[in-house]
Amino acid sequence: MIAPMTKYSFLVYHRDYLEFLEEMRHLGVLHLIERQKDVSDEMMEKYDLISKVNGVVKFLEKREVENPAPKKDVDGRQAYEEVDALQQELENKHQQLSTLKKEISYAAPWGDFSHETLKKLREQGLQVKFYTVTARKFEESWLQQYPMAVVGQHAGLYYLVVIKAEDETFDLDIEEMRAPERPISELGFYEKKLQEEIEGIHGKFDQHASESMEAIKHFLLKLKEDLHFDKVLENTVKEADEKVMLLEGWAPNEKKEDLAVFLEKKNILFIEEKATPEDKAPILLKNKKFSKKFEMIGELYSLPQYGELDLTPFFAPFYMIFFGFCLGDVGYGALMAIIAIAAKKKVPKELKKVMSLVFYLGLSTIVFGLIGGTLFGIKLYDTNLPVYSTLAQKFEARGTDIDQLLFYLALAFGGIQIIFGMFLKAINEVRQFGWGFALGTIGWITLLVGGIALYSFSKLSGIPMEQLNIPLYVLLGISGLLILPLNNLGRNVFMNVGVGLWNTYNMVTGILGDLLSYIRLFALGISSAIMGFVFNSLAVEMSGSIPVLNIVIMVIILVIGHSINIFMSGLGAFVHPLRLTFVEFYKNAGFTGGGKKYEPFRKLT
Repeated sequence: MIAPMTKYSFLVYHRDYLEFLEEMRHLGVLHLIERQKDVSDEMMEKYDLISKVNGVVKFLEKREVENPAPKKDVDGRQAYEEVDALQQELENKHQQLSTLKKEISYAAPWGDFSHETLKKLREQGLQVKFYTVTARKFEESWLQQYPMAVVGQHAGLYYLVVIKAEDETFDLDIEEMRAPERPISELGFYEKKLQEEIEGIHGKFDQHASESMEAIKHFLLKLKEDLHFDKVLENTVKEADEKVMLLEGWAPNEKKEDLAVFLEKKNILFIEEKATPEDKAPILLKNKKFSKKFEMIGELYSLPQYGELDLTPFFAPFYMIFFGFCLGDVGYGALMAIIAIAAKKKVPKELKKVMSLVFYLGLSTIVFGLIGGTLFGIKLYDTNLPVYSTLAQKFEARGTDIDQLLFYLALAFGGIQIIFGMFLKAINEVRQFGWGFALGTIGWITLLVGGIALYSFSKLSGIPMEQLNIPLYVLLGISGLLILPLNNLGRNVFMNVGVGLWNTYNMVTGILGDLLSYIRLFALGISSAIMGFVFNSLAVEMSGSIPVLNIVIMVIILVIGHSINIFMSGLGAFVHPLRLTFVEFYKNAGFTGGGKKYEPFRKLT
């Protein structure tokens, strides 16, 4: 659910304003109402600095430092500036190394030489020229006829050096090349030196990651605090010749008492108003233990608008079921659950909720692995296990199998979620606009649910549909009135009919497409099982027959193969339920979205 909000307008005497803001920041309940205005150059510089410091923090976090030992007396700003300067120095060193490697690549075929020797030859009127020629054109006799030597051979080319007088020429089909600026030995020395300097810089990075990380993070939080404080000042309206300061913001109703005590104590004049959907109040989600784990999933798309239904508790069970349906392996699910439990004790606080979510998804994977009969790619329905062998025989007697049943189960889940979403859409419309605006949606719910009910009654009772014409016509008449002329009592009848016909076309084509999308749940589950089975077969076939060694090879193939399958199938099991949630379910539930997250003006350090 969305936490109710109250809008506050504060009037504060200008001399008391900074003290009021500082105490309000310590209270940490007010979400500032920002006014549309251009961001000043000073603010842009602060945004840019925060971005750079945040980049440094992420860079240092990636360095895996064992047993970090943070120091308490480190200046966060100074540490950031040192790391930033080191990053620039490292970039320059890498550029130098890249240029040097190109020079080494060019000089390597020519071998080593002495600048002193070349200088002495020039003093005596001799020139040293460098040439290349293809192996096809090269002739060994040249070495006897001319003052020439082969100094290298690479990639089908001969590298030649010729010592000649200034006026001496050779009538040979060879290409003159630029002389290397430095010998390979000198280049190798500088390359080694650069590598050592780069390693030294990385050592300093590791030192900062161990000793300065907390100080830099604290500096980052202080920058964000200062920026938020400046934003509050920029969004303050100055009244009565700048003697009175007007500040507006939002606070959750659950914090009203704390805020009231503070305001009464400080004798602050204020006005409070109950939030309405038109106010675009910030969104603070307040869900129970299970649904709260799935809030991060919903935030990947968008937060709801204020006054709109929070769909998190409604899509959470479906998402969990769909993930298990897609991955559907007892072994994979057990691994996920075990890893989540073990990691939850070690990960930072902000990641504990992620581990709890992984645990729930692992449980769902185990359940659907048991239903589908898959354990690390082993088809349990093909084994002699009592329950599965009995079920397999019953399926065969009825001319079906578990895969066909899972196919129909995927469609059934799709139909349930689509109709459930339409119920939520009707509730949302009634909450936001009233009954008169929800009649069209109610008409479609009546038609779909009533149609399914009549069809089910006919099948279960054995009464043919031809004998149920009267209730069918009544159903069509009532739902038709709601869908066409009465779909929105806020419009005229003719407009409703036109809109109703257009909605009918969209519904007929849309629901069918939406329903077919759920078949992918079955397809992904089957593909995961097949991939697991393939890796098992490869492990058996490729292990060989050498005792002990064959077991080692089999284990290696199984570990690598199933790791790949868990990653690929797990990715599909994560993404496709997201699509079903954000496209099919949100659309049928009439989700609008676009809400802004509640971010109070508060202390971060």
